[in-house]
Amino acid sequence: MRIIDLLILDLRFYLLLGIWMVCCIVFPLFAYVLIPIVFVLGRRDKYFEILIVFLFVLILSDSTELNLIWVKSFKNILALSLALIFLFKFRSFSTEGGIIRYFLPFFGIALLCLTYSPIPIVGSQKMLSYFLVFLIVPKFVLEAIKIQGRIILRRFLVFGLIILLSSLLIAYIGGPDSLGMMANYRLNGVFGNPNGLGTYVLIFTCFVIVLKEVYSGFVSRIEYVIILVIGFYIVIQTGSRGALLSLIVLIGSNNLFKIAPWIGILVIAFIISIYDFLLSYFVATMIDLGLQEELRLDKIEEASGRVIAWTFAWDNIQDSFFLGKGFGYDRNLTRINFMRLSKLGHEGGVHNSFLMLWLNVGLLGLVAWLRGMFLVIIKGNKKSKIAIPIFISIFLSAFFEGWLIGSLNPFTPFFLITLTVLISNDFQNVESNAGTENNFEYKIIKAS
Repeated sequence: MRIIDLLILDLRFYLLLGIWMVCCIVFPLFAYVLIPIVFVLGRRDKYFEILIVFLFVLILSDSTELNLIWVKSFKNILALSLALIFLFKFRSFSTEGGIIRYFLPFFGIALLCLTYSPIPIVGSQKMLSYFLVFLIVPKFVLEAIKIQGRIILRRFLVFGLIILLSSLLIAYIGGPDSLGMMANYRLNGVFGNPNGLGTYVLIFTCFVIVLKEVYSGFVSRIEYVIILVIGFYIVIQTGSRGALLSLIVLIGSNNLFKIAPWIGILVIAFIISIYDFLLSYFVATMIDLGLQEELRLDKIEEASGRVIAWTFAWDNIQDSFFLGKGFGYDRNLTRINFMRLSKLGHEGGVHNSFLMLWLNVGLLGLVAWLRGMFLVIIKGNKKSKIAIPIFISIFLSAFFEGWLIGSLNPFTPFFLITLTVLISNDFQNVESNAGTENNFEYKIIKAS
């Protein structure tokens, strides 16, 4: 089914979400009208719609606009609502275990680390939300596919495109002072910062590539090229060097692993060994192309203050090397040392998912988390050679950003959707959905 047809199919739903958002900006308490609607959707097994509502709210929560400040607290209520729906509908779910089973040792260690936490209540809430997202999102994806058919995958693609195009729209309609542009003219779209938009482009591209490589015919070559062009343009406009590098690695390693996995591994190892030379060549090339301002190449040597944050995190890791101090400890640590880090030239978090994990759950927890990810890689690699390139690019992004250990952000749930699509056996057992597609086409004709 064409993208435009799917857009028409879900247009009423997206318009209702937009109207709800506008009403909430005027009257924030109106947000809670969405909770009973979500329960009705759950009762009717509309898991795709529930996931879209969840992603939409999380994207709003990532914004720094004061008019959307109410979303910060509302997303917690919504997450608990999804947990209740999961409990009520659990017996009807498919037997496939999703992704959570690979991470149970990790969550056991994370629970133990909370006993050392200086912020046990906040840490418990963050760990619980992380656990719930890993538990619920993959299960809802599986149920959506089982009940509504594999056409759901194309509908996720349309939603992702809407977010990207909306980011361009609000940035350029309003000019340099629009909501979608930061003061230094870096594109952030509907997200709270440019790096967030860059991360979203990377994850969405991973999802599109999975559809293209694993499920033939789900993404045409023309659609794929158009999405890549839009993605690269947006990432360059964000000035997010980490996202751009990760996106290049994703596309490049995908092509290499198609030839032969061992060639891909050798090339990646070779690139790592000559990293300094490649970095210098890349900087010189981008300057020649006139992109030094967009990519902020004048600050590349300082890694935008990240080296300061990484050094600070590593020094504090020594105090709790094997067992960390619970979820949220990294953020608490940088907050109480804000003035010290600011004087050194850095403001913000650790900006490295692996160091954040080490601070929060120690070396044992980090190893358990990596074990879970590697088990997912192994299972995904049995279905498609794209599994390893995806994880290489995602781990590279996670080295520069902390999104991968956050729960109630828009990035982790979408990544879990991508992983579920990649590794699930249930999708192979779903029929071609001819009847489902005919039903959708009937609805489109009727709506027209």
